[in-house]
Amino acid sequence: MTRTLDQLLPGESAIVTGLDMESAARQRLVSLGFVPGQSVTALLRSCFGDPTAYRIMDTVIALRRSDACCVRIR
Repeated sequence: MTRTLDQLLPGESAIVTGLDMESAARQRLVSLGFVPGQSVTALLRSCFGDPTAYRIMDTVIALRRSDACCVRIR
């Protein structure tokens, strides 16, 4: 079973294994550091559950669930 970034609970960490998206959205995430082998940690989830803040490469980035579910992790 493949896990995705949206499944991480705050405080959990994982390693990015790939992206399941196309075009500009994919390029945006790659430029932010979402590349295979990179560690990512879920920090905070909004009170409504979307978006979630993640730490990657010493940067905090908020992603919507629709984007986070396209980031494969292990």
